[in-house]
Amino acid sequence: TATRPAMKARAVNTDYKSLVQTQLANGLLDYYLREKRLEKYLKVAVEQSIVLGSGYIKMDWNATAGEVYDFDEALNVEIREGDLEFSNLSAFDVFFDTNREDDNHSWIICRSYKDRFDLIAKYPEHEDEILRLPSKNQSKSFATFNFHADETDLIPVYEFYHRRTEAVPDGLYHLYLDHDITLLESPLPYRNIPVYCINPAKYLGTPYGYTPMFDLIGLQDAVNSLYSTILTNQTAFGVQNILVPQGANVSVSELTGSLNVIEYNAQLGEIKPLNLTQSPPEVFQFIQVLEKAMETISGINSVARGNAPENLKSGNALALVQSMALQYVSGLQQSYVAMVEDIGTGIINILKDHASVPRVAAIVGKNNRTELREFTGDSISAVNRVVVDVANPLANTTAGKVQMAEQLLQMGAIKTPEQYFSVLNTGQLDVMTDDI
Repeated sequence: TATRPAMKARAVNTDYKSLVQTQLANGLLDYYLREKRLEKYLKVAVEQSIVLGSGYIKMDWNATAGEVYDFDEALNVEIREGDLEFSNLSAFDVFFDTNREDDNHSWIICRSYKDRFDLIAKYPEHEDEILRLPSKNQSKSFATFNFHADETDLIPVYEFYHRRTEAVPDGLYHLYLDHDITLLESPLPYRNIPVYCINPAKYLGTPYGYTPMFDLIGLQDAVNSLYSTILTNQTAFGVQNILVPQGANVSVSELTGSLNVIEYNAQLGEIKPLNLTQSPPEVFQFIQVLEKAMETISGINSVARGNAPENLKSGNALALVQSMALQYVSGLQQSYVAMVEDIGTGIINILKDHASVPRVAAIVGKNNRTELREFTGDSISAVNRVVVDVANPLANTTAGKVQMAEQLLQMGAIKTPEQYFSVLNTGQLDVMTDDI
């Protein structure tokens, strides 16, 4: 996730109108990445997938968001532009048919938490029921984190999505708070279920995701126990005790400064410290064995962690070792690219279907110059798909940039220190017109 994903829209046709709409769609995708902070939700989803096995992003169209566009005097309500909203869901907040052997779900239930008073303002007819519902701290449901039970106004909100099938040709959307409190029910307002998943790997024969971190739990417990053993020993016996033979008749005489003379009866034995802080060397050796095994299982070697071994000096060697770590996580990268492509396509489709009033977005154009562009859903009607161009991940690492700089220097392509540092900083070689 260090590099912003390069989403590119594709149109059905190649005529001039479609190409213009494609450029607008590319600008809108960049707008939601930057201005609406879609990148932040992508990174959280990736982190959740690495820790929990699966990470989710839910995308909704909020008709009451955005600027006020008009006012309906008959209903006495403001008509707003509406806008896309993103949210992260953990593996504890997404429910589906657990008997499936794939993730092609016909239905999904999502749980999120919203302020009860915001819900009352939006659905005043259910005020009494909403006020009686238990808040998040009072519920006993599973959650990613539950550090404390402080009072809160957040209550669980459930959304049921059913995609269009032969049994449910129009799909189904059901928004509810409890089994008898329904806020909204309608045909599915989106072309697909707007919940997108990322998995480092699949748990074979199940719809669940799998992460190598599961394999590290037992090893990490063992490492924690060994470190605890060492620390307990050091804490308990860090201050040394002194062994003095019984009846040694010890006396202390202080000299100038901080020197002391200790007199004792040598015939009864020597005064010596009692050293109990020494831990067996096998404990430290076993810690190294466990950490090496964890490095192998996770695929994240010492170079990728920023702790290069002393026997690796050259940039080529460091780049090779780091490329092995990148190759190991290629499954996660493929899932990440697929999720970004599906989200990009979902953004375009939702805007086409729901952005009916003119909207203004800050579009980045040529030479990174920003301009405000007005658009509606019809402005991108010809766009049907979003793809992601994946750059070489090694080119985004320090070791990879060092390797490229050294090779370009050997080939004579780099002629100035500025060009060398340009490769190290950006991974690209800036060639001036005079050099061509």
